Amino acid sequence: MVSEPTTAPVRHLLVDLDGTLLGNRNLALSYDFLSQTLSSLRIYGGFRKSARALLAIAGELRKTSRDRTNDRRIVEAFSRRMNLSIEEGGRILREGVSAIFPTLERHFYPIEGARDFLEWAAKKYPLTLATNPIWPPEIVELRIRWAGIDPAIFREITHVRKMHAYKPSPEYFREILEQENLKPEECMLIGDKVKMDLPASRVGIRVFIVGPYKKIMQIRQSSGHAPAWRGSYADLRKMLESVSG
Repeated sequence: MVSEPTTAPVRHLLVDLDGTLLGNRNLALSYDFLSQTLSSLRIYGGFRKSARALLAIAGELRKTSRDRTNDRRIVEAFSRRMNLSIEEGGRILREGVSAIFPTLERHFYPIEGARDFLEWAAKKYPLTLATNPIWPPEIVELRIRWAGIDPAIFREITHVRKMHAYKPSPEYFREILEQENLKPEECMLIGDKVKMDLPASRVGIRVFIVGPYKKIMQIRQSSGHAPAWRGSYADLRKMLESVSG
């Protein structure tokens, strides 16, 4: 059974990237990225030290900060583990990501139906790319292009240098609303992972989990959360057409 979406019109779409617009072959991608990264870092302190630095970075992905961007906290954690200055640690990370990430394109592929949906949606709504802000803007834009999409279609793009929290923290979604001066009840987040994207409903944003589902279904949640559904891109388009205003 599917409830009515809501009487409030959707006026702004927040769109996830990984799994929503761009798929990846996760195991091969992770192995390739980690092996290249560890190899490039060994000259600064050996394998164990480099591995611990990467684990420190991973630990930052579970934290939020009021006064330090995600980028700043990652650089600080990495530099501390590698016994480097903040300036040197930041330079090594920037150069490493810029050199390694473009070699990974073969592990990615466009999600079927995503580009067609965005081309339709862009004529009706402002779009924000609400990707998990782990990477700098140039890498995010590179990956958008791998999905066969022009980054210019988005009004704003979240990235590591402007955000202070990560998914699935509700603080990440609150920060988007604050930065763009958006009302949560006028937004809908389009994602693919319940764990990572559904928390947007806790701050009042409607959520649609898109995937190869045979029919649209409402996602059961605790009271006080904005409504959420799962379905196909075709289902999403039909829903948006029914609440457009």
